[in-house]
Amino acid sequence: MPTSMCGMPVDPALVKAALPGGDTLTSATQKPNGGTVRCNLSVDGKLVLSLAQAWWSEGHTTAAVSQAYPGTDDGKLSDDLRFLHTGQAGVGKTVSSCKASEHPEQDLYTTVETRDSGVDDPAAIEKLLVAYTKAVEGSAACG
Repeated sequence: MPTSMCGMPVDPALVKAALPGGDTLTSATQKPNGGTVRCNLSVDGKLVLSLAQAWWSEGHTTAAVSQAYPGTDDGKLSDDLRFLHTGQAGVGKTVSSCKASEHPEQDLYTTVETRDSGVDDPAAIEKLLVAYTKAVEGSAACG
């Protein structure tokens, strides 16, 4: 397991817990629009997990943003309201100090989404989501 997911340092054990079994893990970075960076992980050539960071205009809540992502319905919201997750997906909000000049008046969110992998593990998704969000907060993405 690599110690970096598309340039973000994430504990390999946390990633592995959210993946199905298989022999070969590959990752690919996608930038579908100006405010989103997605890291797609495939096992044996099949897309199984997607980690993403996306800018949303200020004033949204994690619960509201999560509605744009599949697999988050009826998710568990963290006490600080920054994270929402289910056994298949999660959305996190970076700290308020995470800003970028090219994205004025926007907040950076992170997402973890399983893709037809058979994984349904709320604890694994939560741990990976929090770790990935912290990695993004410590990266160049946060100004």
